[in-house]
Amino acid sequence: MGFFEGNRLDGNEFEDTSVDMEEIDSFPVFKSAVISIVQQTLAPIDLVLSVVLSVVSLVCQYLIDVRRPWGSLGPVSLMIFSIALSGERKTAIEDIAVKALRAFEKKRKLSDSQKIREWSVLLELWERQKKKIQKKMLDESLTLSSYKQLESDLLVHAKSEPTRPPMFKMTHQDVTWAALSKALAQDCPSAALFTSEGDIALRGVFNQVGMMNALWSGSGLEVGRAYSGDFSLTDVRFSIGIGVQPRVFEEYLERKGELGKASGFFARSLIFYPESTQGTRFIEGKVQVDLSRYEKRIEELLEENVKKFDARDASKLVVGFSVEASEELIWIHNKIEKEMRVGGGYERARDHASKLVENISRVAALLHFFESGGAEISLSELSSAEKIVMGCSVMYKRLFSFSPQVVTDAEALISWLQSRCDSPLFRRTKRNDVLQRGPAALRRATRLNRAVDYLVEKGLVKEVAYGRVAEIELI
Repeated sequence: MGFFEGNRLDGNEFEDTSVDMEEIDSFPVFKSAVISIVQQTLAPIDLVLSVVLSVVSLVCQYLIDVRRPWGSLGPVSLMIFSIALSGERKTAIEDIAVKALRAFEKKRKLSDSQKIREWSVLLELWERQKKKIQKKMLDESLTLSSYKQLESDLLVHAKSEPTRPPMFKMTHQDVTWAALSKALAQDCPSAALFTSEGDIALRGVFNQVGMMNALWSGSGLEVGRAYSGDFSLTDVRFSIGIGVQPRVFEEYLERKGELGKASGFFARSLIFYPESTQGTRFIEGKVQVDLSRYEKRIEELLEENVKKFDARDASKLVVGFSVEASEELIWIHNKIEKEMRVGGGYERARDHASKLVENISRVAALLHFFESGGAEISLSELSSAEKIVMGCSVMYKRLFSFSPQVVTDAEALISWLQSRCDSPLFRRTKRNDVLQRGPAALRRATRLNRAVDYLVEKGLVKEVAYGRVAEIELI
């Protein structure tokens, strides 16, 4: 049994994490776009929502920052992973959701390419003049004063080197970390990694999870590479919207999962893993799809991005919270903080829990600004954002609270318990008995504790205590 098979929702073991569309009534343009794409593709709602949210993150991240009630100010960029089987129409969703963005980029590329061609000509002329001066300096008959004059001419000429015009390119797909960092430094400082073929990204750029974390936090980054030069990534904004198949993601976790988890990379991410709609996608007639409001808003925001890009204006509108929303966000923060205590729901996912309020505030600010362009998030908007992020949090805990080794240990433990407790009247086993006589791998308390936690989470066992005697009971 694979890791995802052991962690995926199969029935009613856990609460449903899918988004109820009524929960995002506060964002009518966003909601309408999601519904329209669902109707057109018949794909899972959460899968569509994740892709559209990625687009919103990209087109808004360079325009706004979010300020939380306690004063912290930061970026709104998101890192989104959508895990879905082949055939769930990830590519079709992306093509529709990103259509306006790619059309805008294509149009802008035509004018940028002309500027690059003009710069190339000027650079060639500049290089010729440089070589001309250098050739004169090789003349052995030159007097010292003439040589000094040529040196001076060369230095003056160096200062007149034509500057390469920056390219407005916000979306990247198959890109190395070196190429990405160079593009962020020299071209557009706001970008996203968008791909429905996440295996490419997982094999490449995601090997630099620490640098991804720095970009997410907006803290800035100094990049030094012998082959690509040094870059200062200050005040850049970077989002991720990745679609990946479960098996591909599982293989990545087996190779790099512990690094990604230990570094806090996945803790910062929003993980969507929707139920498949394959087998239910029946066509019942022509569907009326209207994405006009969504695409119009995308184009408006892209125009704002271009205006700031051309002016090299890094200033951002600060989006905050209304009084009611501020009080609610503080309450949410304290509720999550309480669950990080021993015995709490986030005891074993504290790194993830510590990022939840930040992600909630980012999603709230993004969707609020996308809808209205305003600077104050309402209580209803915050509540909608909370539901989206907390649904992803449930999925994170299912996938990342337990490593593949824990799943293997849990399988061994449940098999041992079932063989031992073969009578309806004998369903309990002392924990110490497992440590002394159980599977060899589980005769260490740390391994046993994690396996028991996993089985409790799956609803297969429960823990019972009589005084100081701890027992494990089959359900």
